[in-house]
Amino acid sequence: MDRNKNYFKKKQAIFISTVISFLLLSIFLLIIGMFMNNLRQQEILKTTDKFINFKSQLERLVFTNKTLVQGFEAYILVNPGLDETEAYTYLDNLLSKNENQIRNIGVMQDTTIIWNYPKEGNAAAIGVDLANVDSQKELVLKVKNEQVPIFHGPVELVQGGTGFIIRLPIVREDSGYWGQISIVLKGDQMIEEINRYADQAGLNVALFNQQNQELPFYETTSTVGESSLIFDIDPDFIDWKVAVSPRDGWENNQPILVIAIFMAVLIAVGVGFLTFRALRINYQLRIMSSHDSLTGLFNRHYLNEYQIMVFAAAQRNNRQIGLMSMDLNSFKKINDTYGHNVGDQVLIETARILKQNIRTNEAAFRLGGDEFLIIMPDIENRKELKQAKKRLIESFESDFSLLELSEKPTLSIGTSLYPADGEDIDTLLQIADEEMYANKKEQQSETT
Repeated sequence: MDRNKNYFKKKQAIFISTVISFLLLSIFLLIIGMFMNNLRQQEILKTTDKFINFKSQLERLVFTNKTLVQGFEAYILVNPGLDETEAYTYLDNLLSKNENQIRNIGVMQDTTIIWNYPKEGNAAAIGVDLANVDSQKELVLKVKNEQVPIFHGPVELVQGGTGFIIRLPIVREDSGYWGQISIVLKGDQMIEEINRYADQAGLNVALFNQQNQELPFYETTSTVGESSLIFDIDPDFIDWKVAVSPRDGWENNQPILVIAIFMAVLIAVGVGFLTFRALRINYQLRIMSSHDSLTGLFNRHYLNEYQIMVFAAAQRNNRQIGLMSMDLNSFKKINDTYGHNVGDQVLIETARILKQNIRTNEAAFRLGGDEFLIIMPDIENRKELKQAKKRLIESFESDFSLLELSEKPTLSIGTSLYPADGEDIDTLLQIADEEMYANKKEQQSETT
């Protein structure tokens, strides 16, 4: 039974230390996760700040060209009879005095190009209805129907080449929608400027049109990584998606993560092992304080604690308690004849027989020397107590085995019953001892 109890305590200690290790490891992993996430968020914030700088430069580039031409839009509105020569003269004067990336400016009445400045190199587009050009009709009709400015590109131009186009609706107060102005920005210069902004921001950048979000029209790297951050430029005007990542790549925090997890596991396992050791030591100390070190039976110190619990339970439940007080006959002679080592073996063998004869709710004590005590917390009557005494004597006679001894020792046993013989442990022990000594005298007289 003691072996099973010890095994259970060991399993209990293993379970508790494992739970503590697991909880500690979980806490460490949570902290590590929060720390790694914080590192990642800081890097994302730094990259976002860089993107905001990139975005502001790009928007300034587009809006500068748009604002420059908006004066021409107002000029058309206040001059309904404006002819081609006057329009070209105005644009020539406007563009020659301002730095810009404008390739050409087209004026559409409804959706058909009527002017295209400069005319040289762009005349082929005059007369073309862009509502019939597949690459441009969707956005041309959007400007006409919604009467909002838009920016898109790069697109294949009717007159050849590629460009980025700012489309401004021309809306008269009296008649409503009249046409559009198309500001075509030079494709190569725009890409050049975008590339410069990306370099200044220290970003890998990929730009996507909303019409084709799978294939970028511009990118600083060969592929767009899954870890890139995705942003919009200006959904109401510059309808682009942007994927960005740090130019030097995301910081590799994997070594930090591996080391942190290794240390967390090491600490958790160490704490678990120390907890197991502490529980085992605590259990062993409790055993030492309550058990006799030689026989493993409860000791006299524990008897004081045990009897309080047992007598209180008996009073509550109106139960009887049986006591058997005993000692070994001729134990001093054995010690003198065979030595104390054999005497210790006799005590150990006696304890073994007592353990195998008590029930799970009963307790056996070594009070000192060769004095032993059994407390039976739930006994029906004195007859049952006497029967238990008889069984124990018979078991001792038949089961005691120690090869060093030529003659087996015998037990003298005295009994008492609570509450019939007394209501406290001292009274009951005194009565049991008196019977035991009487029994001892009988055995001595029989041998003589």
